[in-house]
Amino acid sequence: MGGNRSVFTFKQFSLAHGNPGLKISTEACLLGAWAHPFAHGKILDIGTGCGLLACMLAQSNPDANIDAIEIHQEVATIALENIKNSPFKNQIQVINSDIRSLSTNNRYDFIISNPPFFSNHLPTPLEDKQIAIHDDELNVVDLVGSIKNQLKPGGKFAVIYPKEVMDKFEKELGKNGLFVHQYLHIFSTPKSKLLRVICLGSTNKVELAIDNLYIKDEKNEYSEAFKLLLYPYYLIFE
Repeated sequence: MGGNRSVFTFKQFSLAHGNPGLKISTEACLLGAWAHPFAHGKILDIGTGCGLLACMLAQSNPDANIDAIEIHQEVATIALENIKNSPFKNQIQVINSDIRSLSTNNRYDFIISNPPFFSNHLPTPLEDKQIAIHDDELNVVDLVGSIKNQLKPGGKFAVIYPKEVMDKFEKELGKNGLFVHQYLHIFSTPKSKLLRVICLGSTNKVELAIDNLYIKDEKNEYSEAFKLLLYPYYLIFE
């Protein structure tokens, strides 16, 4: 265990990631950076992995209290070690559990998730990677149901998916009295295909807003919008 594990160092914290679980992605970092202005109070991070989103939200929201839930025991152990070694150990609680069986007695002001999204694909060789990538353990229906059960009235949520899965997610939200407020379309460059979609939503219906974000510009350099979002976190942006 841990033979292929790496350490990703941010400005205020470092995270061991990969083996077991997936490595930190640029898209996941964008989710945490973009979502933090909407996160406050009691926060739930569904499928925390190495603890990335929980740490990003804790850094930007020092008064927040965050529950980071992870179904895979070995991945949850990595998250727990990361949190203990971070400045946010008093803000974040790691829970090794299935979100579908989590008690709904104390609902959340904000929910965030970078969920698995592959379905109808061949299984990956390693079980931990299978759980992290594929939606066997948390499909769109499960995630929407969990958000509905765990979110306070008026609370907000942020989720990232590929476009085709986000379309299914939005339809399921509509069946459960949940609504999308904003979409952020993420592109690698202005000429590339749509990479991921982040949505912000809540229990309230409002007019929909859609924005685009390009990771790199026409010169293949990080865009100003990307640098602005990740400046508080990435060491390369000084």
